[in-house]
Amino acid sequence: MLKRVQSVYYTVKDMNRAVEFYTNVFGMKLKFRDGDKWAQFDGGNVSVALSSPEESASMEGGAVVAMEVDDMAAYEAKLTAAGAKIIQRRDMGDHGKVLAFRDSEGNIVQVFAKS
Repeated sequence: MLKRVQSVYYTVKDMNRAVEFYTNVFGMKLKFRDGDKWAQFDGGNVSVALSSPEESASMEGGAVVAMEVDDMAAYEAKLTAAGAKIIQRRDMGDHGKVLAFRDSEGNIVQVFAKS
């Protein structure tokens, strides 16, 4: 039986750039950092982390983190200003809206907002 999801992480090539991206765009609180090997953020109920290639299980494939926000338009503006590449917008009616983008390292991330 699964106890809980401990963390979701992305493998990144430039730890400083990636930490700056997640700190500036989402205002995430950095919980722990081990130099250029690992950075872990407080993501609410689950930790969101960044890993160096050496610490990662594999550079192939990857996770997708969906982050819930209150104001989709505000985050789209932040993402655009940060140079994120928006790759999809989806309106799910009463269920909410999803915006998919690539972060500073090319990983796919989603922002979700309830309608």
